[in-house]
Amino acid sequence: MEIDNCYEEDKSKAVDVSGKPQSRPEARGRAIFQPTRKNGQLVAVANTVLQYTYPLKLLLPQNVSRTKTCQWLYVITFGGGLVAGDNIQLDIELSEDCTVVVTTQASTKVFHSVDSLVTCQTLEAKIGTGSLLVLVPDAVVCYKDAAYRQRQVVHMTKGSNLVLLDWYTSGRMARGECWEFQSYQSTNSVYLEDALVFRDVVCLQDTPLLPIHKAMAQYNVVGMCVLIGPALTHLYTKLLDELGRSKPYGMFNVYVCCCLPHRSLTGQRPIDLNVVKSLKLMWLQLVQYDTGVCYSFGHCRC
Repeated sequence: MEIDNCYEEDKSKAVDVSGKPQSRPEARGRAIFQPTRKNGQLVAVANTVLQYTYPLKLLLPQNVSRTKTCQWLYVITFGGGLVAGDNIQLDIELSEDCTVVVTTQASTKVFHSVDSLVTCQTLEAKIGTGSLLVLVPDAVVCYKDAAYRQRQVVHMTKGSNLVLLDWYTSGRMARGECWEFQSYQSTNSVYLEDALVFRDVVCLQDTPLLPIHKAMAQYNVVGMCVLIGPALTHLYTKLLDELGRSKPYGMFNVYVCCCLPHRSLTGQRPIDLNVVKSLKLMWLQLVQYDTGVCYSFGHCRC
């Protein structure tokens, strides 16, 4: 099975060469958050719209955050994972001055493909001025023979903030399944005032000359994190300092870190500096052989 257009955002339905749909109709979810003010002061972040359809479920726990000005949203699926052909579409919208953390209860498990069906997930988010959206799910785990496609698009306004984590493992390592899925595709795009400022694309599948498990060698975890926005200046200054002084965790660890305040990472020409003159952007990539090390790194650094 081939997946094309790995370097372009594809909003069309996935179909195979015979014209047969590769996924089921969308299971849609929607969450909207608004600030609650008292005497002109922000006192809480309220969820005003929460909608979802099977197999998607959205949870709003009340006792996770230490403050009412930060709301948590858990994205889960019935059945413990995504089966072949599942097609999840989630829309999240933050009004001005909201802080929302979007996460999962466990890793996103993708079961094996049946009849060439592809498992798809799409997330689209809008962030208002002064708001912070933190997307920190657990890793995606593709089981043997799974076919998975993910697209995440974030629309930011001037003064908004974003933390976006996207990571995946080699599979069920305890069962000896390492890079045995059919295909994995993930596209993350960030727009500021309708201008593309960041895009990260991953497309993994076997080729006649190089199967995935040989290309990935001993590595079992690959992750990417992007931080954008003026409210995160202290955090990514700290991360740059820590990474500059830290030693690798183990002999097979690789870190890539860059801080680009005024450039696009897409390979295209730089966008209009008048649009992004206040933009702060940091991109981190982690390749590791163990998930435990990744969690330890995150806890120690953030």
